[in-house]
Amino acid sequence: MPIETKFAIVAGLVLIVAIVGLIWKARTGRSKQVAGGEIIDLREIGATKNGQPVTKFGERVTFLQFSSEMCTQCKQTARLFHELEEHTPDVLHIEVDITNRLDLASKFNILQTPTTLVLDHNGRITSRIGGAAKPETIQDELGSFHI
Repeated sequence: MPIETKFAIVAGLVLIVAIVGLIWKARTGRSKQVAGGEIIDLREIGATKNGQPVTKFGERVTFLQFSSEMCTQCKQTARLFHELEEHTPDVLHIEVDITNRLDLASKFNILQTPTTLVLDHNGRITSRIGGAAKPETIQDELGSFHI
């Protein structure tokens, strides 16, 4: 096979990978609405906050973030939600490490971390955010909930 053909094949593969990467990056961190979302059972999740079990949802919205030990974007996303929680009293952020909770990863179809489920005040899943949540996505989600 001539070197020009090999070069063309490699260049074509690089171009395809670059396009797929750009599409993936554009879709990451965006919210996807969930029709007929299930209601989360906090006992099953087993989440804790400040060493205490979480027993109720936020008055307006709850962001249920699934993270893993080796995820660098998870820490950034948690920090963003923590700041929001401090300034918005009717918002709750719950972070669950799924490293050893593969049952939850399977049940909620968690294919990447962070993945954040957006819950209403009753704990019903209304949307999900795959990847690190973008600030504008969070603001859009907050705007869709009214007390």
